[in-house]
Amino acid sequence: MGRPFPNPQGLPFLLLLLLPELRVLSAEAPSLFYQLTAVSVAPKGTPRFWASGWLGPQLFLTYSSGGNAEPWGAWRWEPQEPWFWEKETWYLKTQERLLQEALSLSKKQGAHTFQGLVGCQLNPDNSSHHTARYALDGADLLTFDPVSRVWSGDTVEAWNVKESWANESQRAEKDAEFLLTTCPQKLKSHLQKGQGNFHWKEAPEVRAGGHVESGSTQSILTCQAFSFFPPELELSFLWKGQPVAAKGVEPWPNGGGAFYSRGTLLVPFGDEALYSCVVQHPALASSITVNFEASGGLPMPIRVSLVAGSLLFLVSLGAVVACVVICRKRGGRPAPWIFRRRAGDDVGSLLSAPGSPQDSSP
Repeated sequence: MGRPFPNPQGLPFLLLLLLPELRVLSAEAPSLFYQLTAVSVAPKGTPRFWASGWLGPQLFLTYSSGGNAEPWGAWRWEPQEPWFWEKETWYLKTQERLLQEALSLSKKQGAHTFQGLVGCQLNPDNSSHHTARYALDGADLLTFDPVSRVWSGDTVEAWNVKESWANESQRAEKDAEFLLTTCPQKLKSHLQKGQGNFHWKEAPEVRAGGHVESGSTQSILTCQAFSFFPPELELSFLWKGQPVAAKGVEPWPNGGGAFYSRGTLLVPFGDEALYSCVVQHPALASSITVNFEASGGLPMPIRVSLVAGSLLFLVSLGAVVACVVICRKRGGRPAPWIFRRRAGDDVGSLLSAPGSPQDSSP
């Protein structure tokens, strides 16, 4: 199990660490797992314990210190008894206490993380397979066998935790009952009441664009896919129809149980229109292709040259205009842009010089 980052709700990083493992565990049978995390030191404003519940690869529950267990994603609309989420909250509060006690037994200095992965799978014959694994600072520490009621672990830290848990009244029996009875019953209930949620698919919304950084002669193309489920999504860039490698295309949770993916590609300025972004997803009848448009700007060296040329032109134009004005005034004529409006005229005309025949006309 990977080491998590203390994060409010504890989701974005932990989902990435946990998803591959859950996909393997649930590849052949329905599964229900709880991922538990306790930290000895948490940054201000972040919880010291958080948990997530998984039905197969789907996040269906979240919990953090001081709060309640809450449904997630499509499971918000699963019909359940009023007391169902209260029992989930009670179970996770108990796990919070036990994991924090286990953390306090560590003799190591500094901040530490204690994690647990607890749950079950249904086999084709309707029997269940159980999992109860614990880790300290990302390294496996303990496993629990509910049949023999025994925790297994070889390190000093593992021995300290085993002794502590063994001294708690009926701890082994409660853990065994949860793994062998309660967990399979919950999973079967979800399979019955939320069957449609297991087939939930949400098509991605795709956006693409590019920009040129100041002083650069290259463009950064970005392709983004929003709010899709399941997380299996393929995002790729093409150059003249041929695949090219891109950066950062892994799925990330973006709330509501859905996912987000983003890819970037650095290309020569002016070649943007030669590239396209292709997104494939199980919720799409066909892939989405978005073509990039040529940049409307110019590279910095060209922009600087044009600005300098424009300034030189304006200075030259100003000198010519000043020369014309001075020459006209010396000849007794007004500046060429002064207009007056006479009665009956529809358009303005130049003011004539004082004493001219135009001024003396009625």
